[in-house]
Amino acid sequence: MTKNRFILTGTDNNGFRHRYSFKKNEEFKKAFIKFMEDLGFERERIEEEFIITEFIDTEEGEQEIKRIIRIKEIEDLCRNYENKKYDVDVFYGRARVIIVVRTKERIPMVRHLEKKAGWIKPLEIKKIKEEKDKKGIPRIPLQKIKDGN
Repeated sequence: MTKNRFILTGTDNNGFRHRYSFKKNEEFKKAFIKFMEDLGFERERIEEEFIITEFIDTEEGEQEIKRIIRIKEIEDLCRNYENKKYDVDVFYGRARVIIVVRTKERIPMVRHLEKKAGWIKPLEIKKIKEEKDKKGIPRIPLQKIKDGN
């Protein structure tokens, strides 16, 4: 896997609204921060979305601790970001992250994805293992089908 890159699983657009789906993995966070920065968003604001503050009781009293959220902890959450050129919705699902970008200036966004995103690997088709009968004649194994009754 390539470090700090999106792994695209699908795209769609109508000229104004662009939808991208990505594999949800830890690499997504770094790639997303860079993507949003390239679209003119403040890097610090985007990074803060992945940091939470927790309060822990200690012997000295309550202590504030900041920690980086793991991507698997973010689920069923939608965030919106907006600047002069882009309106971006990000939905974190169980296995995918979907980004919807509304813009009239798609060229910088597409260039970023062309250069800095990967695609999922196409499904590999497994060869059917050739079997031979007792006489040495090749035969193709049949798939069992369950009866509907």
